[in-house]
Amino acid sequence: MGDDDFQLYDLKVEVVHGDKSRPMVCQHREGDSFVLRGSRIEIASGDSFGMWAMLAVLPFLPAKQRPTVKGDWMTTDANIGCTDPNCGAHFRISRLELRSYKHADFTKVPLTATT
Repeated sequence: MGDDDFQLYDLKVEVVHGDKSRPMVCQHREGDSFVLRGSRIEIASGDSFGMWAMLAVLPFLPAKQRPTVKGDWMTTDANIGCTDPNCGAHFRISRLELRSYKHADFTKVPLTATT
């Protein structure tokens, strides 16, 4: 890899009924999912992903995309709970393919710029 390359995992985020002691509310449908490739979210035809579910997982996605070490909790923890404490839905984040990208494909800030 060159100095201007970096790697990100593609991610799949899927609705699962993680806590069976509570019903799934918030109009979640088990099996609905989306895939994150680079910075683009792809939702398959017929699937949906609720706004509140999206808000629950968005903060974790950039960290889950990046390679981590074995001991990092981002490596092992995959389920994010619904923001509604009465809902049994979880959102499972799975790593898929590791892809390489170029710095210039994501920003116009020169690579030589440092802060």
